[in-house]
Order: sequence, then structure tokens, then C-alpha cells
Amino acid sequence: MHEKKLTPITRRTFVGAAAVLGGLAVTPLATTPAQASAPDATADPSRPQTIPALREWHGQSGSYRLGPAGQIIVRSKDARRLSGVAQTFAADLQADSKDVGRVSVTDRPAHKCDIVLQLGSTDPELGAEGYLLEVGDHITVTARTAKGAFYGTRTLLQLFRQESDIPAGVARDWPRYAERGLMVDIARMHFSYEWLADRIRDMAYLKLNLLHLHFTDDEGWRIESRLGVQSTPSLTKQQVRDLLALAARYHVTVVPEIDMPAHTGALLAHYPQYQLRDAAGVAAHGKIDYSIPGARRLLREVVSEYLELFPGPYWHMGADEYIVTAEYANYPQLVAYAQQRFGPQAIGKDGVRGLVNDMHDLVREQGRTMRVWNDLFSQEGVVTLDKDLVVDWWTDLFYPQQPISPDPPQTLLAAGYRINNRGFFPTYDFPQGPPAQPSMPWTYENWAVDSFHGYAYGGDHPTSGFHTVDPNAPANRGSAINLWNSGGSWTESEAAESIYPRLRVMAQKTWESPVLVTGYDGFQSVIAAVGAAPGN
Repeated sequence: MHEKKLTPITRRTFVGAAAVLGGLAVTPLATTPAQASAPDATADPSRPQTIPALREWHGQSGSYRLGPAGQIIVRSKDARRLSGVAQTFAADLQADSKDVGRVSVTDRPAHKCDIVLQLGSTDPELGAEGYLLEVGDHITVTARTAKGAFYGTRTLLQLFRQESDIPAGVARDWPRYAERGLMVDIARMHFSYEWLADRIRDMAYLKLNLLHLHFTDDEGWRIESRLGVQSTPSLTKQQVRDLLALAARYHVTVVPEIDMPAHTGALLAHYPQYQLRDAAGVAAHGKIDYSIPGARRLLREVVSEYLELFPGPYWHMGADEYIVTAEYANYPQLVAYAQQRFGPQAIGKDGVRGLVNDMHDLVREQGRTMRVWNDLFSQEGVVTLDKDLVVDWWTDLFYPQQPISPDPPQTLLAAGYRINNRGFFPTYDFPQGPPAQPSMPWTYENWAVDSFHGYAYGGDHPTSGFHTVDPNAPANRGSAINLWNSGGSWTESEAAESIYPRLRVMAQKTWESPVLVTGYDGFQSVIAAVGAAPGN
């Protein structure tokens, strides 16, 4: 490692990062990279082109033709749960200029050209998001839940995008991973309501189900606040409510992130009295001093305000990139606070962990589960983070010049945590790209969700720096594309263009069905055939 003092590299500061990382001495962590999913030899090679690929397909003779003579049918027993799915499906077909009859709630036998959406599957393998698709002169989608039926309609949208006639056959389809998503940093760059709405529709088209919105950071506070701390421009609360309603209709869970106690610069611009300062009085940029009672009250007030707005199951606190262990000596008030609360053996980092647990208590009282980045999980200190947190794992180094070696993902799984693969490589995307960014061909052909790659990872041909977990571990929740907006700038259209193929690779990887094609060149043809969501 270079001896000279380096500017700290974080996941959001990438200019010159390749040069810094090139000087690191990295200890190999594994010897065999992950392998891409191979085609299932038992699968029908005539499987239709979809993203993600259908898990099972058995082709039959004949075909189905979409037309206005047919109706989208919901059975009366399912009307309460499936009428919305049917109406959304009909609207999306119309947005794609497809002829379709009206939605009907009826128990009559299906006619030629009808599409029947129904619940009542007893197939346990389908789970909460799977479905049975039967295509003949009419179509039947059968699922255990409304979400499963909805995903059946997404498959049909993709097939109708390619042809009005689709081949007859039977598909059984379900995902491997529960969380399949996209994170958008809307703090550094404001994204419009319309842009975010388009992403929700495109995610659902690909059966992606988790939208993580990073609302606040040093550069901006992009959501209306009763404290008046929002930046200009920002999303109004009504726009957020509209987005949440759209996401609910498209079965996408929205996870809000208000990052703390680091990345609070936009908040501290209005509350400078809570700025963290070292023993010499020098401000620590973007960091709030949680040892001050008023600062802790402010953070609780912020969280309480937005818990009222977001009804979903998760709340993201961030809790990343605060202070590395060696620097706590410069902030004696933080060490004193930790020892006052947790005893003389406590270290400075225990104060941050205590803050996370306190905030988790607050959100848990409102029926939410806390999510955090993985920076605080290391074998030091006396405070243990709550085991029912969900950990979004992104790094294995944190700061290259002061590595803290956060726990590898398998250690977190063994300790009882649920994790999500947000590895710096290959899930991150931003204007200038990370150093040695893996290519989409490498990602499609080699990466798997059970392989976690942090800063120590070395590019398209890794010899070190990746961590593989049990591929059957149920507590590995899945993965997401992470769209950060630092190290450069771009427009909304450029950002959408950049994540377009990444989302399609992520959809295939997290659904983890047998691939249609083994090479990325072939997958690009599938991308072109399937296209984007109706209206996008």
C-alpha cells in the first residue's frame, strides 16, 4: 500500500479511484470465481424469449392470438384481489397498442382468445411470486397470490411485444431470490417523478420488486420535509404518495433511505450546531455529532416524520462511512459517549451501533424492519447490532488506507443476519463508472448472486477479493443495481440508458431460472426482442 496520505475513497467518490486501488496489496479471499447459470438440459429449447427466462416450459402444438374478441377474465371469488391486476394488465396492453377486450368478472367458461387470471394454485413450489401459465386457444394464469398472477401478466406482455400470436404450451415459473431490485441515489441528482415512475414500470416488466430510494446526502435532501430542510428541486410528499400508489399497483416495494449519522450535510446546513468536530474544532464534513442529545432528538424527529409517509415493510438508515476505528481518538466526545452508555470497554464505533439499535427500536414500534449498509459489522467493540436488521453488503475494505475488514457475508449469515448482495462490483453504476468495472458480458456470463465482490475485487478476471456464500442460503435475500450519482454528471436519459442492460442482467440473475443463452451477445438479442415496459 502507498505510504503517502490518500484522499479517502468511498463508494460515492470515484475520480482517481483506479489509481488508488491499483496500489493496494490485497490478500486473496477465494480461488474460483462464480459461474453463470447453465442452460437446463431438460428444459424445452423452444422456450419463448422472456427476461427473466421461464423456469419451465413445455411447448405444445397450436398458438394463441390476442384480439378484441377475447376478454381478460377474473373469477368472482378472486375479484377483490385480482381486479386491480387485470385492470393494470389491460391498460398496459393498450399502452402497447395491443387489441384487447374489456375486463370481466365472470364465472362462465373461457372462450377462444380469453385470458383468465385466477388464484387457487396448490403448487407449493410457486411460492408467493410464482405462477402457472397455460397457453392454448385461450390463456389461463393461475397463482397462489395476486403478485404471482401479476408476474404472469408481465410474461404475457413480453410475449405480446414480440408477436400477436404466441406459441401454445405450459410454463411453471418462480424466482430464486426474494429481493430483486434497483437503488437510485436521488440526493446528489434530482430525478423527476416521471423518471421514477418509468423505472417502476420497467422494473415490474422484468419482475424486479424492490426500489430503494436514497433521498438524502451531503449534496441534497430531495424530499419535502416539515422541517424545511428540503433542497430545490425535490419531490413533494404528494408526488411520493403517487409513486407509492403506482409502486403498489406494480407490486414494487419502496425502501426509503435517510442516511445518518454520516452523509447528513444537507441537514447540517440547517442545524450547524450539531456538526461533528474533532478535538481541535475542525468539522468532519457531512457528519452529525450524535453524542449531543439535541442531535439525537433531531434524527428521531426526521425518522418519525417519514415513517408516517412510507407504509412499506422496510426503513433504511444508511449507517455507512462515518468514522474508521483509528480516527475515533480525534473525537473524544464520541468515545466518552460510547463508554458512558456501554461501559469502559466500549470503543467509539459502539456509539454508532447503539444509535442504529435505538433507531431500529423506533421503526420496529411502527412495524418496520431496519436496513443498513454493512460498514459497522466487524469483530471489534462490545455492542452487537440487532439480529433482525437486513444488511445490504457492499464493501470489504471501506477506506483502502485504513481497511477495517467488515465481516464477509457468510459470517453475517452464520450470525443470523439477512443480507442482500450490493457488492461494489458488479452492482454499482454511476457516471464515470467504478475502477476496473466488470463488463456486462462478464457479469452475465460469470457472476451469481451468491458471489459478493467489494473493493478488493480486481475486475473482469478476479483472482482475489470475492466472497462466496452457500447458494441455498435462504437469508441471502437477493441483489440490486445501485445507481449512484457521483464522480461526474449525466442526464436522466443517460442514467436510464446506463442501467437499462444492467437491470435486465439483474432480473435474470436474481430470478435465477435456466438461461436461454449462455453468452451476452445472445442475451442482447433477447433484450432487443423483449424491449421496455409499455409506455416507457
